[in-house]
Amino acid sequence: MVSAAVIRPVPPHQDKTMSENGFRLYDMVDVFANDGWWFGFISGKIGEEYYVYFPTTADNIAYPRHVLRYHQEWANGKWIYLPKTRN
Repeated sequence: MVSAAVIRPVPPHQDKTMSENGFRLYDMVDVFANDGWWFGFISGKIGEEYYVYFPTTADNIAYPRHVLRYHQEWANGKWIYLPKTRN
């Protein structure tokens, strides 16, 4: 059984223009893989694939852009968009 306290609504759809120019190194992203969304950081790009580093597992895996979105946090009953990291 899952507690209602851990259930979150689907985050709002991100404007396509947000990732139109692509992600950049160290951007915080969510990746849709293995039937769920997983948090990571952009660690590189080769061709059309972005490498995402997952701090919880230390994995670094390549993904196409269509399975990535900018990371958002659920806080105080609403989704909070965290600004992209830019160097």
